[in-house]
Formats: sequence, C-alpha cells, structure tokens
Amino acid sequence: MSRSKQALQKYDRLLEEYNQMSGDELSKIANSEGGHTELEVKVASDILQSDMEKNNKNSKQVQQVRENQKESKEDLLINIGKDIHSIKNMMVFFVVLTILGLLARVYWLFAIIPELF
Repeated sequence: MSRSKQALQKYDRLLEEYNQMSGDELSKIANSEGGHTELEVKVASDILQSDMEKNNKNSKQVQQVRENQKESKEDLLINIGKDIHSIKNMMVFFVVLTILGLLARVYWLFAIIPELF
C-alpha cells in the first residue's frame, strides 16, 4: 500500500474518532505544540474549521429567515391597510344606501300617501 493511501486511511480513522470529541477537546489538540502529530493537529483543525463554516451557514440562514419574516410583516400591514380601506368604502356605500332609502320613504309618505286621501 502506498504512503498516501495509508495517510488517507489514518486521516479517516482520526476523523471518525475526533468527530465524537467536544470542541474544547479538539481545541486542545489543535493548539497543543507537543504530544500530537501533525496529522492529529490537522484533523482537529479541519473539524473545528468545518464546524465554524456550519455555524456561519446556519447564522446566514437564520438571518435570511428573519429578513423574510420582516418582509412578510410589511406585506401583512399593507394588506391590512387595503382591507380597512375596503371596509370603509363598504360602510360608506351602505350609509349612503340607508340615507337614500330613508329619503325615498319620506317622499313616499308626504308625496304619494296624501294624494290617496
């Protein structure tokens, strides 16, 4: 087996082992000067780097969701304003219709009924 395959297998084995460790343990391995091989330090650093990238990606997704919610709130307020405007127009229509009905009733009482008597 070639050296690169052996190194890759060792890297994969360390990766599986170190993935189960906490961030503090990985930081100690990545920052320690002695006692750890270059490969161990590289694996720990790679895991910490990928965790930071995941956190950055998650924070960007959270920020995007918040922006979408903010836009949704603005759209909701605009729609509520349109609904209130529509309700106002309907109320004006029914008030005018009621007034016209009352005027028609008054006209009927004073104009048509006296002629019958």
